[in-house]
Amino acid sequence: MKRLFVAVKVTLDPEVRQTIEDLHHALRHHTITWVKQDVCHLTLRFIGATPDSRIPQIRKALQRVCDQNQPFTMTLNKHGVFGSHYEPRVLWLGFEKFGSFEKMVRDMEPLLQEAGVEPYYGNIVPHITLGRVKKVVDKRRFWEQYEQTMGTLCQEIHIREITLYQSILHEEGPEYIPLATFPLNSQKNADKIIYDSKG
Repeated sequence: MKRLFVAVKVTLDPEVRQTIEDLHHALRHHTITWVKQDVCHLTLRFIGATPDSRIPQIRKALQRVCDQNQPFTMTLNKHGVFGSHYEPRVLWLGFEKFGSFEKMVRDMEPLLQEAGVEPYYGNIVPHITLGRVKKVVDKRRFWEQYEQTMGTLCQEIHIREITLYQSILHEEGPEYIPLATFPLNSQKNADKIIYDSKG
């Protein structure tokens, strides 16, 4: 069994990376599990525990999705917190307009279900997770520090390929292993996987 998800690897601009580092420092007195910036990604679909025998079908489904969708660009220009003002849970970066992303996810869903993946009924909210909040020492101070640090962010994110990842949970944080990467709209190479790990 492998714990799987589908995502786009994201490389953040130096200015955005510095803002995140500043946020780490500003919120250092609170207990937050931060996502390492070198494994930063934009998740399209969490699949979960999957038998090895089902992975080839999932790969075929993802290739079909990519053949149906062209590369596109989204603007990373939002930030926020999942949870509530009283109990913040997840710090994230987000996008204002994401029609092409939403279309690709909707195209993906029935194909993954055909491959034996359980249906997903949640909302499509593309975001990049920065950290998971475990404990807030002072809520008023937390929000002041957060707002003062984040400010305005803007970066173009180019979606050219998607990757099937295996997630291995460790005590010090998750490890993400790419199993296969698929280029969008690869009509000339419809059955070709440009990166393939046999894991």
